[in-house]
Amino acid sequence: MTIQDVIKILDGELICGQGSRDEPVMGFAGSDLLSDILHFEKDNYALLTSLANSQVIRTAEITNACCVVILRGKNPQPEALALARMSDIPVILSPCSMFDACGRLAAQSEREGKKQV
Repeated sequence: MTIQDVIKILDGELICGQGSRDEPVMGFAGSDLLSDILHFEKDNYALLTSLANSQVIRTAEITNACCVVILRGKNPQPEALALARMSDIPVILSPCSMFDACGRLAAQSEREGKKQV
């Protein structure tokens, strides 16, 4: 799966990191508790959250996330978007809830024969 696939599956919009659409996504982590994300041990994963602050971007950077998906139609704070651009972390906006996003990604992963969520 690629970042472009994630965008399509989640009815998303890539607002930062336009050149990264073909980057691979090797897994997913969804949480609004950043302390939980810090324990996730996988590189090149998509971080799904409804938080929209710069701490999310810093967490993505520390944990080697390949992109951040901000859910529930929220817009990132200007500081978060500036940090994402500086850190070269793609940011996707999606109208999906956490439940819906995880379900869609899990279903697609199963169709591809891979358990990623």
